[in-house]
Amino acid sequence: MYPALPFGPVTLPTGPIFAMLAVFFGLESAGRFGRRFGLRTDDVWNVGLLAILAGLIVARLWNVFQFWYVYSAEPLLIFSLRPSGFAFWPGVVAALAAGYAYLLRRALEPLRVAVALSMGLLTAGAILAVSDYLTGAITGLPSDLPWARPYFGEMQHPAALYRALGFALGVVFVWPAADPRRPARTLGHVGLAVGLVLMVADAFAVPNAMTGPFRTSQLVGLALALLSAGVLALHTKRKDAQTVQAAGPGDVVHESSADPSSSVR
Repeated sequence: MYPALPFGPVTLPTGPIFAMLAVFFGLESAGRFGRRFGLRTDDVWNVGLLAILAGLIVARLWNVFQFWYVYSAEPLLIFSLRPSGFAFWPGVVAALAAGYAYLLRRALEPLRVAVALSMGLLTAGAILAVSDYLTGAITGLPSDLPWARPYFGEMQHPAALYRALGFALGVVFVWPAADPRRPARTLGHVGLAVGLVLMVADAFAVPNAMTGPFRTSQLVGLALALLSAGVLALHTKRKDAQTVQAAGPGDVVHESSADPSSSVR
């Protein structure tokens, strides 16, 4: 694969380069998407950057504290930033706490910000999936299909590219269908898209982690898809109930009407 990319006389590592691209384009798409929900682009960027920085710092310090017996013998390793040198869950908690603190300070609506950032995560996920393909972080099952790719002399499914394509299609379909008046519905659509991509694309990947006889990533995708579908169903049910209540007991609501809130006496 391509663990490094040549740029003239300079060769740069693929993973960090694509990580920076994912951060930039993810925040850029989140900022632009947030404008549809009445948010300032700067606020979306600030929330995202603050959350990312806080998450990375805490994740790194937590790892150093956890393995202090190693770093105390070689202090310079503290500044060696490796993917395995970050504690995932402490970083996630710190990112959420820092982002929420900024929301409180700026008096922003959390749901609308979450919708904007979810589109950024979908965009970033597509870019990171391409990185996983180039670096070989995600490998596929053996295949003899025309679009299979060689890896260590064996033809395999480009499972990471399946992920990238799925996330990109999620952006293409969710973005134009987003309704600024119904941010929860848009968030449900994004969650459903991510869940379906993990369920389908990872079926062609070599499993890195298993939960019993099942792939962990697919179980996560299934849970996310079911949760998102439940949110969408509840949101639709609540919307219908509000429509009936607004119509009044003597009104008849036409189901075939193009406007679901319209009624006739």
